[in-house]
Amino acid sequence: MFLPLALLAAFLLASSAALQQRAAARSRFAERDDHRVAMPGPGHLIDLAREPLWLVGWLVNGAGFVLQALALHAGSLAEVAPLMVTQLVFALPLGLVGTRLRMARTAWWAVVAICSGLALMLTVQKRLPAHAPLDHARLVFAAAAIVGLAALLVGSSFGRRPAVRAAQFGTAAGLFVALSALLLKQTTDETLANGFHATVTHWYAYALCGVTLTSLCLGQMAYAVGPLASVVTAMTITNPAAAYVLAVLVFGVPVPTDPGVVLGITVAAALVIGGVFLLSRDSAMPRPRREPVLARLPASAVRRGRDPARPERVDLLGRAGRRSPRATSDR
Repeated sequence: MFLPLALLAAFLLASSAALQQRAAARSRFAERDDHRVAMPGPGHLIDLAREPLWLVGWLVNGAGFVLQALALHAGSLAEVAPLMVTQLVFALPLGLVGTRLRMARTAWWAVVAICSGLALMLTVQKRLPAHAPLDHARLVFAAAAIVGLAALLVGSSFGRRPAVRAAQFGTAAGLFVALSALLLKQTTDETLANGFHATVTHWYAYALCGVTLTSLCLGQMAYAVGPLASVVTAMTITNPAAAYVLAVLVFGVPVPTDPGVVLGITVAAALVIGGVFLLSRDSAMPRPRREPVLARLPASAVRRGRDPARPERVDLLGRAGRRSPRATSDR
């Protein structure tokens, strides 16, 4: 049950990102293209609030958040968190809708690697308990460790190259995203089991708000200090890895010991990580759509069936080929 919920949540979250990015590109801040301003001010948010597309994006984001919560309730944190990596897979084609761009061949190979890795992980891994008891002492320890590690990553990033700084900020953000997923699962379980009144009187919900806000701030800082590829790679790899560790530490999810299962999970992780790295390369960037061959030729050349400026012939299907030596000698 958790699998379709997680995939649909990833699709809606990716759709929300595409809608909000499209709306932000229409804003006055984007049109001004003032490189002296690193971050948009409050006026930018006011402009976005007046944009219907941006508001629709937030509604879609809310729906995705609810479905993610239900997926976490139906499944284990260690199973749902890796599936959220598919946001990248959905975001690639969604971001190109309405443009004259196409996905690069490298991006397609990355999509195949990510999907293959996730499918292999779900195949070899046994079904994990969805409602394992939570160890409160370990949760507090894990939260303190994440806060300390994130502070160390941010503090040690100053003076480093932009790509390294962005990766460190992205790693810190990924840690908080994993912690927010754990708190979201616990808050959802508490709400569905004991009602909304029990949720508002417990610290899980308030910790979830604080951790989610911190992850958003760290993500925005990461985008501002370095290249996007470094941020996305660091966040996407850190989030499921940290979520798996939290599931083992806090929920007591059993660690696989069978050699075949361990090998399968290792190969699956390598495929997913490799796919994410492929997406961070310049060769994975979108490419302009290829126009038909006849559309690129002058009208006179199309009528005669060849391009006079090139030593090639064009057949009726628009396929170009070299003239044969015999045809050249006859002329």
